[in-house]
Amino acid sequence: MARQKSYCLMCAKERDGIPIKEDNVIKAIRLIKRHVFKSEKRNRIVICRECYEGYKKHRKKYVRRQAMYVALGVMFLIMLMLINLSAYSALFGIGMVILLYLLSLLNYMPELALPRGKDK
Repeated sequence: MARQKSYCLMCAKERDGIPIKEDNVIKAIRLIKRHVFKSEKRNRIVICRECYEGYKKHRKKYVRRQAMYVALGVMFLIMLMLINLSAYSALFGIGMVILLYLLSLLNYMPELALPRGKDK
């Protein structure tokens, strides 16, 4: 069996490195590529040594923005519920929280598949 190719997420070059964690976002992307575009290659996605520092910055930025977007959505939901206590306003507020969470995925940077506490 041929060795699976590994590509760096940051520089998109074929390299060895630290693999990323296969989370739900990666699984969804692979599912779409497999069923809609029929082009999934099942390559390993890694972060190479040269791109690791840039990866850490992008990952930190993604986590921070994700928390900020969700917090803004929850604050919007609370304000909406204080102004108008109805099922429609609750559904609209929950929809806004979901929309803001999905917006945070525009900066998506997956976690590395490392044991807990190992970030080097």
